[in-house]
Amino acid sequence: MIKKRFKEYFKHTKKERNGLIVLLIILFILILIKIYQNNKSVGEIVVFDSNFQAEIDAFEKTLVLKEENTSDKQKYFENRVKAESKVWNKPEELFCFDPNTVSDENLSKLGFSEKQIVTLNNYRNKGGCFFIKEDLLKIYGIEKDQYEFLEAHIKIKEKTKFKEREEFTVKKKLIEINSATIEELISLKGIGNAYAQRVIKYRNKLGGFYKKDQLLEVYGMDSLRYTGFFNDAIVDTSLIEKININKADYRTLISHPYINKYETEAILKYKEIIGEFTKFEQIHENNLLSKEELIKIKPYLRLN
Repeated sequence: MIKKRFKEYFKHTKKERNGLIVLLIILFILILIKIYQNNKSVGEIVVFDSNFQAEIDAFEKTLVLKEENTSDKQKYFENRVKAESKVWNKPEELFCFDPNTVSDENLSKLGFSEKQIVTLNNYRNKGGCFFIKEDLLKIYGIEKDQYEFLEAHIKIKEKTKFKEREEFTVKKKLIEINSATIEELISLKGIGNAYAQRVIKYRNKLGGFYKKDQLLEVYGMDSLRYTGFFNDAIVDTSLIEKININKADYRTLISHPYINKYETEAILKYKEIIGEFTKFEQIHENNLLSKEELIKIKPYLRLN
């Protein structure tokens, strides 16, 4: 039974057998064509379009041109660096000179470049002065080797050294910040009208400053601005307005920046129950203020 069914699968008519033969022949031809094409395409790329090949050749030429241009630019920059590296010439003859008064002609004779001479003159025209030999190195473009070569011939006159220094030293008036007016505060570096008003407003709330660092508590004040006028300000602590801790009411205590609502209520409650303070340490001992808070507020308190 099984053998009979198996034979049925391979039993075809003459027409069907001819069709299979033709199909196998076509399949065989296609395989041969595929093999031939694969063998021919292996190796170099075949360009079928002559115009496309011409475009490739033109593109390669532009690459070469760019390389040549890059090389030219590199040479240009190398030559420029070499030229700029030589900013001064060693003079054939040396002579003594004062950088505060030497003429352009003599500077040129000493080997200074035109650019160096212009820079030096700009420095002098803006009020710059050479007090010691090493000050010559302040001039942009003057290198250490040039300075060392000329050092022995730099002669700064004593008159220039001391008289000019005195003229350039500006004696600034110190500002006492606990009594300063708006105009006086504005004279401090970095303090304009707005900051001057803020300083006075905060000074009135505190009762005065007992140290300059407290100015950093002023709204908007930063360390950079503060260091700009730090050395021009002083503090007179005798001008501080102090609060009588035993007589002060709620409104007086709460208005001070260093005492908050809860601390004010605690101090008033203590006085109501215990009585007046006889020493400041009682404030800390009874946990009304921390030790750090007491140190901060103490300069503004008095007992009677």
